[in-house]
Amino acid sequence: MLTRKEQQTFDFITKYHKKFGEPPLLRQIAEGIGIKSKGVAHRYVEALVKERKIKKLPYRHRGNIINQKKSLNGLRIKSFGKIVAGSPIDAVSDKDIIELDHIFSNEKCFALKVQGNSMIEAGVNDGDWVIVEKQNKPITSKIMVILIDNQDVTLKYIKQVSSDTVRLIPANKDLSAKTYNISRISIQGVIIGQIRVY
Repeated sequence: MLTRKEQQTFDFITKYHKKFGEPPLLRQIAEGIGIKSKGVAHRYVEALVKERKIKKLPYRHRGNIINQKKSLNGLRIKSFGKIVAGSPIDAVSDKDIIELDHIFSNEKCFALKVQGNSMIEAGVNDGDWVIVEKQNKPITSKIMVILIDNQDVTLKYIKQVSSDTVRLIPANKDLSAKTYNISRISIQGVIIGQIRVY
């Protein structure tokens, strides 16, 4: 059972996320519910996490909070906010049947909204949604969700250069691949699908 302020906090987070597509900062939550203390706002957020109204994300720096589930065409899938780059989409004959249950009911899957054009040659546009399955090992032929320096999350192809070096490769001829020490990156997942809303 939520207190009045906890419910007010939850309502503000929900409306903010719906409007801007990302969770608010603690400062914004405090302002939004009419208090000055980020510490008190944090306490309300922790209460919402405890009540399973929201879920904290380990690799997000923007408030680390989001609505736990997002409804999509009657199916439910987690929405974890926005990400730079994207994922490919395959053309399918109208004689084929695409099984989606394993995607939308899989607890290991979540959705990310694409920002940027670094993967456009892989069939990804700014504003697309990609479906990600949690995975901590790189797959050379797949587009991966990669955390860099514990703060920036991106979608790229990944290639092992040496025992301690990897290269992150965009799908855009105008952009260059970048090389990182393996200690600077963490694999968060692999792209298994894409949704485009017109």
